[in-house]
Amino acid sequence: MFCRVATARQGGTSPLLSAASFAISLDWAMRAIRTRAVGRAFCSTANLGAGFDVFGLALNRYSDTVSARITSGKKIRLIVRGLEGRNVPVEVERNSAGPPALELAKKANLNKGLDIIVEKHVPQGLGLGSSGATAAACTKALDALLDLQLSNDELVKVASLGEKAVAGTAHADNVAASLLGGFAIVYDDPIRTISIKPPAGLAVVVATPRLPFQSEKTRKARKIIPDKISVQNAVLNVGRASAMAVAFAQGDIRMIGTGMNDKIAEPYRQHLIPGYQDVKRMGLDAGAAGVCISGAGPSLVALVDRNNRAPRRVAQAMVKAFARNNVRSTSFIARPAPGATIVKES
Repeated sequence: MFCRVATARQGGTSPLLSAASFAISLDWAMRAIRTRAVGRAFCSTANLGAGFDVFGLALNRYSDTVSARITSGKKIRLIVRGLEGRNVPVEVERNSAGPPALELAKKANLNKGLDIIVEKHVPQGLGLGSSGATAAACTKALDALLDLQLSNDELVKVASLGEKAVAGTAHADNVAASLLGGFAIVYDDPIRTISIKPPAGLAVVVATPRLPFQSEKTRKARKIIPDKISVQNAVLNVGRASAMAVAFAQGDIRMIGTGMNDKIAEPYRQHLIPGYQDVKRMGLDAGAAGVCISGAGPSLVALVDRNNRAPRRVAQAMVKAFARNNVRSTSFIARPAPGATIVKES
């Protein structure tokens, strides 16, 4: 943690300090005594149809908070609290905060311990990037605490290690949205990221069927997707995803909706959601620009231009469609959220 400060001190300073150099030295001193940082990250919806494992959108409905504190020991200790903390593993290797913490401690050459406290408020198992929000908040907090000053690409790559612990794959769409905010695109190897401010009139309707809780839901939902897809379907998805990216940049919500028909994941996941086709159809009929599965589900998400359509009507239509299929459901209306932030340092 303190290598950067030690190196600066070893270099010595001029007896005649300028105001600027004094301010820099004071800043380094403050970083050297920092022992705690608290990060916050919002939930997200991933894929958005044709953007499987590439697109994510942060939502201002739920958020997780992670407090990281340096201790005198040598180990990383994980504590989970909050309304949604039940059934969340506290083992470092199994919690989505753990692998990012291990990686960042390694990057900082930290020779002390860490206490990681997760205040869990993003519901699990709904397709709202619950594990991604935790990983993003932890990564943000530790980047500040350890003064690593990582780039956005590096932060997303580290946070994706938390997804690998939970889902078996280091997919980065949710963590990118939670870290960067707005509409996030993650691509390439090594990871590159883009964050685009969504259209001002965009409303997001989330309808969630009340189904029995499934452990390792995301891991299972990923396994049912075939390793190979047809060239025809790949071309359709590339075209639709490209149109969506341009539409977000141009603020065209109607065009965004044209890309929300997926040919990679949804054809294999839709049977996991009772009433999927009816909910999608009735959401569109009520005025949604597009409807798709939120992440691995079971929630469905609808994007609505609130300037000329009523998000509440879309929400009511989707809940009604679930009811026609004998499934109870809930809904809420959200807006795009900002990226992860540091809410406290000491």
